[in-house]
Amino acid sequence: MKRLWLTLIFNSIIFSQDVKKHNISLGMFDDKTGMSLIGYTYNYQEKEMDEFFIGAGNAIYAFTGSWGWKHYYKKSKLSYYFVLSGQVVIVPGFSGFMPTASFGAEYNISRKTQIKMGGWVGALLSTGEYPVFPFVTLNRKF
Repeated sequence: MKRLWLTLIFNSIIFSQDVKKHNISLGMFDDKTGMSLIGYTYNYQEKEMDEFFIGAGNAIYAFTGSWGWKHYYKKSKLSYYFVLSGQVVIVPGFSGFMPTASFGAEYNISRKTQIKMGGWVGALLSTGEYPVFPFVTLNRKF
């Protein structure tokens, strides 16, 4: 009986974890990791309409580390959302902090796979530039 209780407690701890907190994105830029072709984010706190995340992205010559907040306006098969994030951008010969904001739409292909599209704007504080880019990514949760 004691072993049964230990097994039930162990399984409830292991299997109650949300396995969809890890996200991989592939595509042109990203809503969370910014200037990246391949991005990874981890959602460390999720509520029904909000997520808090940390992540990293990599393009050919650029690396970004990011953290931020994502808010859904509508959550369904076609969702609309807004993201505020802070990013550290590192490219050869330059590194700096860039706060970003993005607005996008997410279409759920399956429970774990989405296509995301929208636009994001950043503010390179060290140079005073404001890059604006569209993004289109394929996102996989695991």
